Amino acid sequence: MRAEKVGRDTLLAQIVTLVTAAQRSQAPIQRLADRVAGWFVPAVIIVAVAAFVAWLVWGPAPALPHAMVAAVTVLIIACPCALGLATPMSIMVAVGRGAQAGILVKNAAALERLEKVDTLVVDKTGTLTEGKPRVTGVYPSAGIDQDLLMSVAQGLEQNSEHPLAQAIRSFFSGHPVAPAVVIDFISITGEGVRGTLNGEAVALGNKKLMEGAGIDLSPVAVEADRLRDGGATVVFTSRARTLLGLIAVADPIKVSTPAATSGVTGKRT
Repeated sequence: MRAEKVGRDTLLAQIVTLVTAAQRSQAPIQRLADRVAGWFVPAVIIVAVAAFVAWLVWGPAPALPHAMVAAVTVLIIACPCALGLATPMSIMVAVGRGAQAGILVKNAAALERLEKVDTLVVDKTGTLTEGKPRVTGVYPSAGIDQDLLMSVAQGLEQNSEHPLAQAIRSFFSGHPVAPAVVIDFISITGEGVRGTLNGEAVALGNKKLMEGAGIDLSPVAVEADRLRDGGATVVFTSRARTLLGLIAVADPIKVSTPAATSGVTGKRT
């Protein structure tokens, strides 16, 4: 066993440093409070002195004790301690509680801006989901044999390294339908894969890839929208100018996701 980092270089030490720095940082509202306190404190002292003089000159006997009580009363009641301590104490408590829950806050300004946030955007894959896509359905086009769709899809995904390709291969593994022998394989980033099968162009990918190949998706548009609304990724498969069908791939939601998002209200996408 070898320790590659020790002391201040460890991850735990860096987290402690980050939390400490966040607790020492100042929020914009704290700087405003400091400016107000800069005028408020001299004003309170002036009022306390004025109360002391007034009771000393015009107050009942014994004048000096009454004047002292009046001056101290003004200082205690109008003490700006709460004004100066409320914000840093709130930041310290919030950052500390967040760290206990596994949430690290960069600085007090970020914590203050968080109060105004009305939209939460989360990277879904691997965060809210398991990060392991699975095929949830195979839907051949009208008049197309499902075995043909499965054969072409397997053949195209044999050489692809995309996570969706892994899901398709895993789903079809052990299936009696053998993968088609596809040559001239090409992977197009952000669209899908293409190749040649018995002299005909075959493709598997998203809507953009299909439209670029001149494939009419209108017959399955309603079904594709329904699957997308259910959280699935729709993968189309074509041969020549014919749409063979579509495959729905979904990434299962983590068991912990409902509890993690239980406090989020409004529309969820």
